[in-house]
Amino acid sequence: MADPGLAWTTAVVAFVAAVPLWRYTTHAITIAHEGGHAMFGSLTGLFVKRITVKPGGAGGTSFRQEKWGFFQTLAAGLAGYLGPSIFGLAGAWMLVHDISPRSILLMTLVLMAMLLVMVRNFFGFIAVPLTGLLVWTVAMRADENVQLVFTYIWVWFLLMGGTRQIPELYSNWKAGGEADTGHLSKATGLSSAFFVALFWAGSMAALVYGGVLLLRNPL
Repeated sequence: MADPGLAWTTAVVAFVAAVPLWRYTTHAITIAHEGGHAMFGSLTGLFVKRITVKPGGAGGTSFRQEKWGFFQTLAAGLAGYLGPSIFGLAGAWMLVHDISPRSILLMTLVLMAMLLVMVRNFFGFIAVPLTGLLVWTVAMRADENVQLVFTYIWVWFLLMGGTRQIPELYSNWKAGGEADTGHLSKATGLSSAFFVALFWAGSMAALVYGGVLLLRNPL
């Protein structure tokens, strides 16, 4: 069984990556954000046309269909800003249910490989493989203890990064240039402000619940 201090220590490391170093790590959250759009859109029958990951943390996912059903819009739209939190929460659940850290990292690699096939811009072709290379190196070359520590940091980072992107969402929304909330508002008739609040509440809930799982259930 791992020392309970591992969860606390890796949480601090992830916080540093997600807050002070956000300028350098934001692309990993963008990858999870766009991956969320692509995964849940595909699960509802949409076909991904292209994914972009841009400098500064921006990105985009477009689908081949011009007309979407209500549930397709809801699933694909919500899964962007909630994507990092969903993946982080899934990782936390797997960690505390005895799924090996290496298996979690390999699943991460599979998802990144699927996303890379759909990337259509130069920076994305750099950011996604470099992030995947880091995960692959730990999964395939590091010993079990390093894999455990890295997976804890990775899961914490996804959970914290899911909340860290919300201030940027709010700034874009205030400036009138936020696409996700606009699409969801148009499809549902609800205010775009509602979805800003929903993304904030959802990401915070995932961080709290995922954090409780990791802190109260050390491996």
